[in-house]
Amino acid sequence: MPPRSLLVIFAALCATCSHADFFSGKEVVYDLMVASVSSMTDDNNLYMDDGVDGFPAFGFRPGSEVKQPYRLYLPEKLPAEFTLVATFKPASFRTSYLFAVLNPFETVVQLGIRISDGPDSNQNISLIYTNSDEHSHSEEVAKFTVPKLTKKWSKIVIKVSANDITFYLNCHEMARQRVTRIPQELVFDTASTLYIAQAGPHIQERYDYLDKISKKECWLKERMVRMWKVPSDHGQHVLKEVE
Repeated sequence: MPPRSLLVIFAALCATCSHADFFSGKEVVYDLMVASVSSMTDDNNLYMDDGVDGFPAFGFRPGSEVKQPYRLYLPEKLPAEFTLVATFKPASFRTSYLFAVLNPFETVVQLGIRISDGPDSNQNISLIYTNSDEHSHSEEVAKFTVPKLTKKWSKIVIKVSANDITFYLNCHEMARQRVTRIPQELVFDTASTLYIAQAGPHIQERYDYLDKISKKECWLKERMVRMWKVPSDHGQHVLKEVE
């Protein structure tokens, strides 16, 4: 059996739209890790283990492939404002995607989170957001530099608004960037594909080991979570989850 070197937890993708649940006014949460559940019976390189605070987690060994039609887990169109949430523990510094939605030719990442080498001893976390009808290559709309995340649990939140993108690491706001996204509402191709822990066969950036996906956040879709800023003891603002 290959060693269980911890790699990544991917928790949930939260797409927020006021029109999606108009009468209740609540956020709608799309859980991408359900794709891993669907793949476990056919992939021996996926397994379950203990995650953060004892919650179950998904493990990904070399050769694992979580590949599903995107429309089973995501809406046809992303709203202008949405939030991505990921909890993970990398085992290596290798550049890879936590998840990626690819165009039908699997050559362009329409939506994804990419982790790559950064300056000095840091890493970069990038939001990929591409209109594949207009671009033949993946577009990086925001990039944030963080300390090395290898071999420790980390939770990131990427909050996308109409004119800016805010990045949180372990519930602390780290940076905010003004961006121009065209289009504001991203429409996926009907034949687009969702990958977890990689970006398909043509974009050779995947994790060698992907372990422990925390179910604590995988089931956010059942709770309808909102994120609020509250002051901490140190005068900074942090994110707090409330029902």
